[in-house]
Amino acid sequence: MKGTPVAWPLRAWLWAEVGFGLATALTLALDPTQQQRPFAWPIKPAPMAALLGAFYVALVPMVLWAALARCWENVRVIVLPAAAFTTVQIGVTVLHWSRFTHDSLAFQLWFVSYLLPPPIFVACWCWQQRRRVTPAVHETALPRPDRVALTLLGSLLTAEAMLTLAWPAWLSSAAPWAMTTLNARALAGYLLLTGLLMLSMAHENQLGRVRIAAPFLVTLLPAAAWQLNRFAAQVDWQHPRIVSGTVLLTAIAALGLRCLRRAPAAGQPTARASPCEPSPTTPLLPE
Repeated sequence: MKGTPVAWPLRAWLWAEVGFGLATALTLALDPTQQQRPFAWPIKPAPMAALLGAFYVALVPMVLWAALARCWENVRVIVLPAAAFTTVQIGVTVLHWSRFTHDSLAFQLWFVSYLLPPPIFVACWCWQQRRRVTPAVHETALPRPDRVALTLLGSLLTAEAMLTLAWPAWLSSAAPWAMTTLNARALAGYLLLTGLLMLSMAHENQLGRVRIAAPFLVTLLPAAAWQLNRFAAQVDWQHPRIVSGTVLLTAIAALGLRCLRRAPAAGQPTARASPCEPSPTTPLLPE
């Protein structure tokens, strides 16, 4: 087999992230009104909580796939974006500390799930990079239009996220529902994650290495549509943010679908094996 094995500390933490993601998805996605399952802070109105829940629904398949992956080269695409995202979210938590329900289990899970990942992800990234194996084969590069689109859309989302974190009114004053400063900054964290994931995919520029992030891009649009439709009466569907967001998420989903396609078949001029898969010319077992 080619590629660098995923070390057990990173794999163990990825499984922990699966648990955190599922717990939050079950809270915000199933009960956005938080009547039965209180969240780390009271998120109102319901469409705001529903939209945040949609991000967790979209994240779970990606993190689960990463936890099951065997090779570091395929997991690397999500590690630094996850470190940046969790750093921002713990910063938002500290900045708006008084808004959180500190004595609740939901808050304790929230706090731990964002306090621990930054140092763990950065340490795992450094450790794995020092021990990476240089692949003996090359991979199939992303088509240039796909890489350009990932770069442009990723840069756009990252810029808007950074602007919102510094100036929450940029988002909250032009939202399709009432949005507090905390909610605007929390949403900016997820926009930052999405943008950085796309930039990381463009940087990796290998079809085999970006597939793990692709399910998140594909799932985000249907998850958001499903969640917001549950509270359709509270959403201004003609609002420019809804229209532009739909167009943006559609483009992101299309890119995700393109990244999920398999590399060209062996023997074609453009075909190259993934470093985490057996070479087409190398038997799996000794002959």
